[in-house]
Parts: sequence; C-alpha cells; structure tokens
Amino acid sequence: MSNKCRVRHAFKTTLAVSALLLGFSTNVLKAGEEGGLIPPAQYASLPSNDEMNDPKTTGSLPNARTLSGFASLVSQGTITLRASAPTHCVPGNLREVVASVAEKFGAVSVESTHRSRSRNWSAGGARQSLHLSCRAIDFRVRTRVRGVMAYLRSHPQVGGLKMYRNGIIHIDNGERRSW
Repeated sequence: MSNKCRVRHAFKTTLAVSALLLGFSTNVLKAGEEGGLIPPAQYASLPSNDEMNDPKTTGSLPNARTLSGFASLVSQGTITLRASAPTHCVPGNLREVVASVAEKFGAVSVESTHRSRSRNWSAGGARQSLHLSCRAIDFRVRTRVRGVMAYLRSHPQVGGLKMYRNGIIHIDNGERRSW
C-alpha cells in the first residue's frame, strides 16, 4: 500500500470515528477543503415545504409559506448556523426577524438558540432565560450594528433586545425590554 493510500485510509477511518462520536452516520460528514470535517447542514431540521402548509405545524399563521424565507437564506449561506444552535424549535416570527435582518444588512451568523440549564449557566445566562424554552436567538451581523438595533426596535415581534460587547445581538419574543 502506498503512502498516499495509507493516508487516505487513515483519514477515512478518522472520519468514520468522528462521525460516530458526533452522532452522525459516516455518509453524512464530508471532508472540507483543508482537511476539516463538515457536519450536515443544520437547516435539514427545518420544516419541509409540505409541513409549512400544514396548520398543525404553522398554527393559525396566515400565509405560512413565507416562513420558508429563513430556510432559503440558510441554504444560500446568507444565514449560517452553529451546530449547537437548533432552529427548528425557535418561533417562526423570530426566524423571520433574523431573515429580514439578513436580507437588509447582509450575512448573519446564528450563535445560540436553545440551551440546557447547564449550558445557560456556563454562558452567563439569566436563571429564567428564554433560551431555556427556545424563545431567544443570539446572532452576529457583519455590519455596523447601530442601524441593525434601530431596525430591530421597530419590530413588534422582538421583545427582549440586547447587544453584547462582543458584538452578539440577542432577541427574544418575551416582554418588551432591554438590559
């Protein structure tokens, strides 16, 4: 076996072990250009188009088909999702606010959504954080955030609004407040 074949075999073995450790099947992970592993896209867990037309999924939202704008922007790469930030549980109105920010201001990176109590504690979150019930989104926008904050204040769907020193913006659908 040549060195090149040994390296390729070792890489495939590492890929398979990594996939199992991460809870993915080996055919889901792919090798990146620089040798890193690329997990499956998070947006795979978003409702399908059929589910978007099902009132059981969307509730009584009029024209629920418009919620697919978030999924579309994720698939285009305009919205990127951290693997630890599931979006299937986030209320559609908050996903649409993030989608509108991406359309108006450019690329958005979703950093945090649902958190366990221990993860929330280690992140410095409040005891009654809306992240615990998946009703909050922390994200970054690669632009001057002053205009983004004004834009978000104008949205009635946004209850809690905060910009942290590290550039992360928090929105939730709780009571209107900032801190």
